[in-house]
Amino acid sequence: MRSWARAAQGVIAAMFEARWGRRRAAEAAWSMRGSVSQRARRLCAGWAGLYSAVVKQREWVLVVVGVVVIVLAAVATVLVPRLFPTTNDADAPDGELVGVLLPRLTEAAGWLNGGPLPADSLRGHPTVIALWSDTDPECLRALPILQGWYQAYARYGVRIIGVHEPDYAFAADSTVPARVAFRFGLHFPIALDPAYAIRRRLGGPLDGPRVVLANGFGRIMNAALGRGQLPVIERALRAQLKVLHPELQFPADPEPAAGSSPAAELPDAHVVQLGSTEVREGPLVGATPGRAQPFIAQLRSQVEGILYVPYPVGMWSPGGEGITAGRGGPENFIALRYHSGALWAVLSPPPSETARLWVLLDEKWLPHDALGADARLDSRGASYVEIDEPRVYAVCRELPGHHIVKLSPDAPGIIIHALIVEPVESRATRE
Repeated sequence: MRSWARAAQGVIAAMFEARWGRRRAAEAAWSMRGSVSQRARRLCAGWAGLYSAVVKQREWVLVVVGVVVIVLAAVATVLVPRLFPTTNDADAPDGELVGVLLPRLTEAAGWLNGGPLPADSLRGHPTVIALWSDTDPECLRALPILQGWYQAYARYGVRIIGVHEPDYAFAADSTVPARVAFRFGLHFPIALDPAYAIRRRLGGPLDGPRVVLANGFGRIMNAALGRGQLPVIERALRAQLKVLHPELQFPADPEPAAGSSPAAELPDAHVVQLGSTEVREGPLVGATPGRAQPFIAQLRSQVEGILYVPYPVGMWSPGGEGITAGRGGPENFIALRYHSGALWAVLSPPPSETARLWVLLDEKWLPHDALGADARLDSRGASYVEIDEPRVYAVCRELPGHHIVKLSPDAPGIIIHALIVEPVESRATRE
């Protein structure tokens, strides 16, 4: 305490010196030396009381802040799942997209049925974005379902948006998705993404559409890829709507078909690409692209060879995205051996023409009950597909067992881009 007294005495002396000069300050200090200790004690006691009050106030502040943090954590734990429901990774195979903000749709090269749609036009609205391809059969089957969602939920503020992702150069033309939209009666906005700006952020369609569901803040809450996942997205969409509109009453939530399995367990479709940059086996490997050249099979076993390997016979011109018929006639054909499935073909007609592609299955014309949706029989009973625009054509319905199909052009210039075999199991599961 003596040190505090000396310090206090020095402070008071300095104050007197500044006020009255050194001499009078010395006299004042001498006259007050007896009471300095008592005043120093009072001064120290005052400072101690002030410090104690500050410490107590700080403790109360910390207590209040702690209570607020606990309350906020409880609110987030209880309310956020109810306001922004989601599913687990088993229901959403694209779990890595959950929590990510939607990409800017203004990056689209163009729009069908309206648009463009900036981010502020989606704010406050549950939003479904479906990336689809015009040459993927599963994507095409999903489009009427998306149109049904648009008709059912748009009145409640839901945004349904399609994003067209072309798999081939011909599909980058906006008339291709426009024809698809017309054929299926689609009225929801469709963004055109030929440069894959949106696809790079969300991923592309693969054996079915890639579908994401975002909340009103533009954050993805559910994501799904492939067939069989649309009921998962619709249930999550209804859950969001019930929070926003508690008065709504929906029919029973959609359920997967009986006996269905998660999409990851279903057999994948076999996509057999005929472009020179995609083939990995068979006579097309190493063929000179861009030039018509003969392909010869000396033995029948060569044509009926490896499963899912295309075998051209006759005059054909390989290209980066398919093989072009150099001639028409029965001596020119593409043979493919496949197992148990429905057969599709991605085809382009000759420039400014319509042409036919004749179809033989196991050396016979297709029977009537095996015709795909785009296959026909002429007056002789010969099966064919009429090619009038570049798109995917349904050639043959699903059949069990091993088969060999031969596709023969009736005119030069027909391009066969790819052959798609959908396994019977996936069809049975989807029906």
